[in-house]
Amino acid sequence: MAVASPGLFDGRTVLVTGGGSGIGRAASQRLALEGARVVVADIDLKAAERTVELIAASDGRAVAIKADIASQDDNRAMFDLAERHYGGIDGAFLNAGILQPYLPLAEVTTEMFDRVIGINLRGTFLGVQQALARLRPGGACVVTASLAAVTGFAEAASYSISKHGLVGLVRSGAASFAARGLRINAICPGMVMTAMNGMTGEDAILPLDGLPDPAYRGGLSAQQVAEVALFLLGRGAAGINGQVQNVDAALLSAFPPISELQ
Repeated sequence: MAVASPGLFDGRTVLVTGGGSGIGRAASQRLALEGARVVVADIDLKAAERTVELIAASDGRAVAIKADIASQDDNRAMFDLAERHYGGIDGAFLNAGILQPYLPLAEVTTEMFDRVIGINLRGTFLGVQQALARLRPGGACVVTASLAAVTGFAEAASYSISKHGLVGLVRSGAASFAARGLRINAICPGMVMTAMNGMTGEDAILPLDGLPDPAYRGGLSAQQVAEVALFLLGRGAAGINGQVQNVDAALLSAFPPISELQ
């Protein structure tokens, strides 16, 4: 069992969307280990409840809610639950999203495009509006974008477009958040070894001194990404607002070696 460091989130309530798996589950567990009361939201209620069980097994506090972030009512309900159950909300990790089938641009249908934009961009926009209105002063919002937000993605254009939009949302929202004593930032993960990317993720959370370094330009664990989200949610990142942080093991740091292009 992982051992919490001194509670960086003691007395604070944090909402995590997409908390039933992958980065969202890892972040929910880590937040709880740091003393946060966690609202775990996911469109798959059983997955969210499983995250809550994992948190309870480490003596943490959490509650699950079924939520489709594309729904304005569901976005309100997530924040309502945090306020009703824990008396208020201090942080929001708006992490939920979907991929599109890998297709060249010409084969992306209008229906595919509308669904990805409706969830990834519009749905996150609705969550950001709730966070702006309802986080307590000193709070923070972190949005999960993607490396596809800072470069093109020829085989998943609608996904890349939706994530580019999130960067604009975060940068455009920084002034409004600051005016209320809040912050908003984005993380842009590279390849993460989760079920969303067709891989089997691990639920176990490692102590930080046991968290391995990823290979150069290699895949990351969900926890390695979640740790960056926790930093941006925490008071240690008080000077960071409206920024976009790649979490990619240097994947976009340089062109790949010639050997990788052959």
